[in-house]
Amino acid sequence: MNIDKIRLYLLCIAWFTAIINVIFGQSAITLANAGVLSLLLFFGLTFSRLKKESISIIIILLVVAIILLDRFPNFDDFLSAGRFTLVFAALLPTMTLVRSASLKMDRIRNSQNLLRNLPTNISTSGFQIASHFFGSVINTGTFSILSAALPEDSDKNYRKTIAEACLRGMNTSATWSPFFVAFAVGQAFIDKTNSWIAMGCGILVGIIFNLVSLPVFAFGSTFNKIKYSLACLSPVFPILTLIMFSVLSVSLYFDFTALSAVVLVMPVLIAVYLVFNLNNIIEVYSNTKSWLLNSSDDITVISIAMLVGYLISRSGTINEYNLLLDSALFPTWSLLAITPLIITLFSFMGIHPVISSTIALSLLTTLQAEIHPALLMQAHLIGWAAGTMSSVASLSILTCSNLFQVETRQLAFGPNLLTAVVFSLSSGLLLSFVNSLI
Repeated sequence: MNIDKIRLYLLCIAWFTAIINVIFGQSAITLANAGVLSLLLFFGLTFSRLKKESISIIIILLVVAIILLDRFPNFDDFLSAGRFTLVFAALLPTMTLVRSASLKMDRIRNSQNLLRNLPTNISTSGFQIASHFFGSVINTGTFSILSAALPEDSDKNYRKTIAEACLRGMNTSATWSPFFVAFAVGQAFIDKTNSWIAMGCGILVGIIFNLVSLPVFAFGSTFNKIKYSLACLSPVFPILTLIMFSVLSVSLYFDFTALSAVVLVMPVLIAVYLVFNLNNIIEVYSNTKSWLLNSSDDITVISIAMLVGYLISRSGTINEYNLLLDSALFPTWSLLAITPLIITLFSFMGIHPVISSTIALSLLTTLQAEIHPALLMQAHLIGWAAGTMSSVASLSILTCSNLFQVETRQLAFGPNLLTAVVFSLSSGLLLSFVNSLI
């Protein structure tokens, strides 16, 4: 048996035990511990295959851990952190399964054809709106769908314009969608009630962003054009509505986090789909298997970041840093206002939001300052959305660059760079203002 097969089996064991851990909790702790050990073995076998960028992120995370931890964790600490991390390790495989199935759905092909036939003066707004809605469920899988919807004779400038629109649309859906790693990271530090409030705030932020940015980039886009663009999504609205309703219902009824609900609900929905589409099973399985191995970097980085974040948030040393933040040098309004901008700027420097967000949330959630948890959650989501919209280290940029055949630097240092800065700064100030009224 080759190493890749072993890695795949180990990851699937971790995925399965994460689902069991969500359902049964402490009563299945032995099985969860087995999943943690399986995940650690997966990391060990994957490390030599990681990209340089991923290794750099892990090194930074370990340095941060050394600085912020008051002692070296014992074996029980690692097991506890591992059980907490299991569900994060299950999210990306779950979303890979969703992506594989979505590419086979007829309704999605119908939306692709409608987008392909949009008039040129409406296409920018059409693709931005489509990517916002698709992205809310399948994240970077959006780029696979929308790049295939481009007319075959598209020139380079047109592909670049559409790619930028897709990045703006998809990434800003991270301000409210529970299907993003960003939301899962936030819920690791913010309670469920305030996370749902943050989702409501994020929906408003997403609407405002699109209403402001569409006229800027679509050159006089009107509500009629927006309505025309939304019509392209009519085939998939029933599916997206069903998915969102299912996840939110399970989450609220069983008092699960959004992450846990996604990990539980989506495989069930995909299984139901495959029962009625048996001819797609082999291809969905094959694509999922291939993409799981290709996403090893993301799974490893996210899981290690969450493990470090868990340990940091329970470290006594963090209180010493909070004394500095809680001083008069940093008034409450400034901490909330600059959080999205700081996460964004660090992303521009190649430091993934999973690092800056984990540190920011670890510090600010234990701070005694009067920052509303829901607004802090939204500040983190805005920073994540803006940072990944225009960073050379962003998976969104790299995926979009490959699928739309546009150079990475053109996407990272194009008009979206200024858009991300303005978005993060203005949103942070708005959140700070709202916080002062509460």
